[in-house]
Amino acid sequence: YFTKEELNNSPSRRCGIDAEKELSYRQQGANLIQDMGQRLQVNQLAINTAIVYMHRFYMFHPFTRFHRNAIAPAALFLAAKVEEQPRKLEHVIKVAYHCLFRDQPPLDTQSEGYLERAQELVVNENILLQTLGFDVAIDHPHTHVVKCCHLVRATKDLAQTSYFMATSSLHMTTMCLQY
Repeated sequence: YFTKEELNNSPSRRCGIDAEKELSYRQQGANLIQDMGQRLQVNQLAINTAIVYMHRFYMFHPFTRFHRNAIAPAALFLAAKVEEQPRKLEHVIKVAYHCLFRDQPPLDTQSEGYLERAQELVVNENILLQTLGFDVAIDHPHTHVVKCCHLVRATKDLAQTSYFMATSSLHMTTMCLQY
């Protein structure tokens, strides 16, 4: 886990990106992962895992060096495997392209652009794995939310709201880096 001091001195901050902009980039990356994950029909656990991977990655590398639109697909590609929901490289690339360039025709898998994206994604997945120190097991807050709700016999509404808040905290904050 990271301290407030470490969060305030992230690689992106040291490169001149202010706190607001860094959080915005993290949120954009999380939203891209969510959009891609839903289109690839992976479960929310895989999506949440990918978001945590992305947040952790940017505690070691700046957004100026690794664009969020390149790391988000790599994080989801890896997380889908870890959470036993693997998706083909081709599908991840096509979905990422669609999410980023909605007004463009689908990417031709025989094109130079496709091959470059495939190579970039695989390289970024390897960099991500190395950055995470191959520590890919994530203890999600959702597990604890479900246990607590069961323990106190929470209403369905309270349980759903609690689960939603746990997911929102991944999208909107860096709490997963602190606790």
